[in-house]
Amino acid sequence: MMMKKWDSNLQEVLGPAGLCNFIETECQPDINASFEKITGYFSVENNKEIPEPVFELAQLLYAKLDDEVQHLFRKESGLIFPAIKKASSGSPIEQKIPDSIQTTQKVIINLLQKLRQITNNYVIQPNWSKEWKSCVNELFVLESKIHQWIYIEQSMLYPTITPKNDMVQ
Repeated sequence: MMMKKWDSNLQEVLGPAGLCNFIETECQPDINASFEKITGYFSVENNKEIPEPVFELAQLLYAKLDDEVQHLFRKESGLIFPAIKKASSGSPIEQKIPDSIQTTQKVIINLLQKLRQITNNYVIQPNWSKEWKSCVNELFVLESKIHQWIYIEQSMLYPTITPKNDMVQ
């Protein structure tokens, strides 16, 4: 899991270009691995543990979450990270870029919250099948990984590359 691979010193050790590389090589593949596990369950399994409308809603929310995350990964890897890597050290980027990313990340967080709500906060019931228990557990793991990725970007990467606003007294 990513948590073991980074700490609060990551920003000082890697710098903006290194953080971009870290996100692409560590965070994104780790998140995608969870998506693959969950997608496998939703595409194969016929759920009997929760009511059918709730299961269908979970599938829809999950598909939207996957779509939003994959789109953002492509946007970052194809456009934003190359721009950050090309920028000279200490050269700020336009504030609208991290603002746009943050807006999408808020959508992702809202989707995670809705998934959490309809799965009863990921509380596993003893009578559930092994497969559904694994799926719900992996949803929890995915949520943790996504929150870690967002933390790295919003707390470590984007503050170092955006212009600092002068405080008005």
